[in-house]
Amino acid sequence: MFRAVLFDLDETLIDKTATVLTFLPLQYQRFRLGEHGVEEQRYIAEFLRLEKAGLVRKRDLYPRLAETLSLPGELAEALFHDFETVYPGMAVPMSGAKQTISALKQYGVLIGVVSNGEGNVQRPKIAAAGLTEGLDLVVISGDVGLRKPAREIFELAAGRLDLPVDSCLFVGDNPAADILGADNAGMHAVYFGPKDTWPASLPSPRHRIELLPHLISLVRDLNAHTQA
Repeated sequence: MFRAVLFDLDETLIDKTATVLTFLPLQYQRFRLGEHGVEEQRYIAEFLRLEKAGLVRKRDLYPRLAETLSLPGELAEALFHDFETVYPGMAVPMSGAKQTISALKQYGVLIGVVSNGEGNVQRPKIAAAGLTEGLDLVVISGDVGLRKPAREIFELAAGRLDLPVDSCLFVGDNPAADILGADNAGMHAVYFGPKDTWPASLPSPRHRIELLPHLISLVRDLNAHTQA
């Protein structure tokens, strides 16, 4: 029986794409990057390319971005500081996130987040998106010195809930970091994303949802099956 549901954060509980695409034009304007000969759309496109869907730390990304766009070196640190300070407060929840967490809590399972990133960025994002009250656990890679897909971070999360790993369900959008990572740790994983976004080179996920509220019935069905 699944007694906890653990979530990835960015592009799972938080609509990172919407947040980033709101933040970057404002950052571009604040720093008057057009005066450095950089077009706004190119700034956004290069940020997204270098970020590699969130796999590259922003502290490493901004120096590369400045170099790519021939911006003054001192701007990289200022842009990074601006990101850390402003971006987290702009986070918006993924559609259905609050509804799903509330329903699962009423069903009686514990709810947690396991996210790669820095605590001083990820935790304010959780708060800005209005998700804090629904969570029993938050594990951020920068706080614990472990990153997904390392099995140890999944084991750590389960341990902090005093649960065996196989009683936890993990939900995420990243095939390698979230799904394979959780599977390798002994958790059951649920891929959150359209079917055609799963890499053909990887084994198909055991479970998949395209909308977060679909998770509610999936958890109930899985628990009913294990109790039968």
